[in-house]
Amino acid sequence: MSIATEISRIQSDRNTIRNKLIDFGLAESTANLDALAAAVDGIANQGAVSATVQEGDTYTIPKGYHNGSGTVSGVAGGGNYNLQSKSVTPTKQQQAVTPDAGYYGLSDVTVGAIPAAYQDVSSVTAAAGDVLTGKMIVTADGTVTAGTMANNGAVSKVLTAADPSYNVPKGYHSGAGTVSLDTETKTVTPTKAQQTVSPTAGKVLSTVTVEAIPAQYADTSDATAAASQILNGATAYVDGEKVEGAMPNNGAINGTIDGLTAASYAIPAGYTSGGSVSLTDAIEDALAAI
Repeated sequence: MSIATEISRIQSDRNTIRNKLIDFGLAESTANLDALAAAVDGIANQGAVSATVQEGDTYTIPKGYHNGSGTVSGVAGGGNYNLQSKSVTPTKQQQAVTPDAGYYGLSDVTVGAIPAAYQDVSSVTAAAGDVLTGKMIVTADGTVTAGTMANNGAVSKVLTAADPSYNVPKGYHSGAGTVSLDTETKTVTPTKAQQTVSPTAGKVLSTVTVEAIPAQYADTSDATAAASQILNGATAYVDGEKVEGAMPNNGAINGTIDGLTAASYAIPAGYTSGGSVSLTDAIEDALAAI
């Protein structure tokens, strides 16, 4: 076989392939063998494609090669395709929405907005211990949880000297309870001895009234007398201290001077109740004798 004959055969086969691809819309009239080979290589092998459609529906046959064994069939319905429109509200459980009896299928389904009661609870931080017993919450993961916090109501306690503290129990308090003291008041009068004022058994002192210093307990802080300035046998308080006198009690002192041998009289130190110092007749007698 000559080369010319072989080229003619190849061109005839090319034209046959090109004309078929042109019928398929996959090639142009000027396409060479390389373009034709690329077009054939791009044809998808769809094999046996089958589909079921109901009245009113359409089915798009996929582009590519079909081996001829696939089928497209309609759904039996006797021509009565009564469709139902439905509405549903979101719930915590998955819902399957199906047509009611007497309906061939659903024409549409309207899903309502999430109800206000179903909020996003991902930011919840309360746990069972933060919620009163008998009350329910939804935790951050959506779990319904019962509270465990104890309800102590109105807790009251009276403190005494024997029991001066109170441990507040863990849990909720209504705010009506009280912690109080069993108090009393007392009054004392200052004495020379130190006094300890104590509450009656079972009570706590709220106030202690200290009376004024009695009149007989005068303030002696400004006294200046010393023992030598106080009569012997007498006592006095000076700046809070009791002082016994050391001053001699000379009583009534009387003395004489004669003007000759005795010109003065020494009054002894100490207290004197009075008296006199007199001149004797001796000087008069001496003058008369001159």
